[in-house]
Amino acid sequence: MINPEDSDWETTATGRRYSYKYGFGVLDAHKFVTAAQKWKLVKPQARLDSPTIQLEGGKVDGSGEFVGGTHIGPSGVKSHITITPHMLKDSNFETLEHITVQVWIDHTRRGDVEVELVSPNGVKSVLGKMRSGDDATTGFPGWVFMSVKHW
Repeated sequence: MINPEDSDWETTATGRRYSYKYGFGVLDAHKFVTAAQKWKLVKPQARLDSPTIQLEGGKVDGSGEFVGGTHIGPSGVKSHITITPHMLKDSNFETLEHITVQVWIDHTRRGDVEVELVSPNGVKSVLGKMRSGDDATTGFPGWVFMSVKHW
């Protein structure tokens, strides 16, 4: 761990420590080289594209205007998606390395919006944090967020 006194460190469901500032920490070069000497190749990269979630028929038209969707109230909006073992098998998917999420959120002040991803076992990744200095009125039109916290 880098700077273990930093309050940003959290324990993931697998027991590994993770920080938004430092990721999983610094590499131990000796362990890295030792592991590389015995390394077994992994399968080619697999990708699972989940079905698109549309809240109340929300869409973006050809000119970038939002149509339909769900109002974001003070308690926020939640959506859920289930990834089944069958979906993983069909995608030849064995190990999760990172997750990407693309969102279309229309909001009058982007800095007031926070985007989180929570796994079934409760690991929460803050993909987009509220920002006091972000007064943009454009929201998140097609923004892609990524996290390795769920590795």
